Amino acid sequence: MADLRIDDATTAGAVVGLRAAANKLAPVIRALQALDTRVAGANALAESLDHADQSLAAALGSLGTGLAGLTTWIDDVTAGLTSTDQTLASETPQ
Repeated sequence: MADLRIDDATTAGAVVGLRAAANKLAPVIRALQALDTRVAGANALAESLDHADQSLAAALGSLGTGLAGLTTWIDDVTAGLTSTDQTLASETPQ
């Protein structure tokens, strides 16, 4: 039987990567929300651009929320695996 081994470095690396991705989304979302679509000129075009940037900002916001949730989940899994490792180690005959 093979051991499943997920070490702290693996989960920590995943969390760092996901947090970095979420942090990179924040300025993009702020820029989209601040975009002045009226500079496009024609009302129909400005309205279309406004709708598009609002939709994209909302989608990126949802992605950021999902990434944050995933990092929390990974932290929870790491804690569970650590606890299981400790329990198994204490039950192993010496």
